[in-house]
Amino acid sequence: MNNVNVKIIEELKNFVRSIAENKVLLDKFRCFDGDFTRNRKLPLPAVILMITRLCKKTLSVEIEQFFEDMGVSMTCSVSAFCQQRHKLSGSFFYCWNNVLCYYFYLLYGNRVKRWRDYRVMACDGSSVSLVNRPALKEYFGGQSNQHGDFVMGKTFYCYDVLNKLVVHSYLAPYKYGEVPMAYQHIDWLESDMLMIYDRNFYNYKMIALHQWQEREIKFVIRAKEKLPMIASFIASGKASAIVQLLPGTAAIEGLRDSGYIVSKTTALTVRLVRVKLSDSIEVLATNLWEHEGYSSDEFKDIYFMRWGIETNISFQKNILQMEAFSGVKVNTVLQDFYATMFVNNLHSILIKEAQQTVDHNRTANKYPLKINNNKSFGMLRKQLVLLFYKDDPQVILQYLHNHFIRDPLPVRKGRSFERNRKNPQNRSKHRMFTNFKPSY
Repeated sequence: MNNVNVKIIEELKNFVRSIAENKVLLDKFRCFDGDFTRNRKLPLPAVILMITRLCKKTLSVEIEQFFEDMGVSMTCSVSAFCQQRHKLSGSFFYCWNNVLCYYFYLLYGNRVKRWRDYRVMACDGSSVSLVNRPALKEYFGGQSNQHGDFVMGKTFYCYDVLNKLVVHSYLAPYKYGEVPMAYQHIDWLESDMLMIYDRNFYNYKMIALHQWQEREIKFVIRAKEKLPMIASFIASGKASAIVQLLPGTAAIEGLRDSGYIVSKTTALTVRLVRVKLSDSIEVLATNLWEHEGYSSDEFKDIYFMRWGIETNISFQKNILQMEAFSGVKVNTVLQDFYATMFVNNLHSILIKEAQQTVDHNRTANKYPLKINNNKSFGMLRKQLVLLFYKDDPQVILQYLHNHFIRDPLPVRKGRSFERNRKNPQNRSKHRMFTNFKPSY
């Protein structure tokens, strides 16, 4: 059994224990001073685990299953659980996920996957559908048309595509665009990160904020083909070119808001790289220079790595059922969202060793094999309480490992499908109703 995973679980348990026992730390995550001071059926660690299980069934069934998993005969009412969870800030799960990522990179050490010594980070945004309730509508906003109001939130992710971890995430009101949220997280980036963005993020300010950090952050951004400079580069037929980018009025004002004073003559040096696809040509803007050893031939594979964030968002929405929130208040939505990020990452870490076992045991299969994400997450959810409740998690981890390696799926590379663009209001597979959750 991988001792590193055991250590990670122990550190996560220590984080919860420290908060429960330290009033100064507890004050950072409870909503009021008197919260979690009395001895109740659902103390702070139990509330955390209950939310982390991602309650998708009716709450009464989830509560009964929770106490059954802990091996106790008592239970509590739905009202009691709801009152307890409202005492806990959703920011706890955001911080708990940060703890998980920190110890993964620390304890896995040289086993952390990199490209040319860089952790490859893809950034993207998405939308989530919410229940149309006054509190959620007031906080998150959304869209309206002749058929009614649609309450929605805006998400942003920074995703380690090689190690399959969401290292940073936001859930914000719908009016906040993914680009402004990307600006906010640039100061948080580290110099060993290579950032990959889609063309929606291509602008002067984005490039400037990466280049003007104390230690320059490397980036690859898909450029907008219709811009005059990009169109001219495509027409030139060159594989790569160094260009000077000048700011427009919006960029000058935007950078001033971020504390930078620039003029219309403040030029940025950027490398453009041509990437030829089967039916089109894309242009990537980057500060990975050719004289540093980054040839133009490498960029198609680099940008293709970005697809990992798309598949992970799909995993969150379709397998983890992120949009089937277990509450209709702002704090419960934030709890569920950041708890989903935590479980998403925990699942990704725990199946790594199982994937290595599957790779090692591969014989004469026609295709490579991978762990079945749907099946493995279902078993992790069943064992999650025991994993954190038992003193020794090693037995549970071994049980999960043995289950994960069963029935792996074939990986058929090179497949592509035409993108089906749906009505934005119908993207979710889970319609949100205020009075229904499955009981099975």
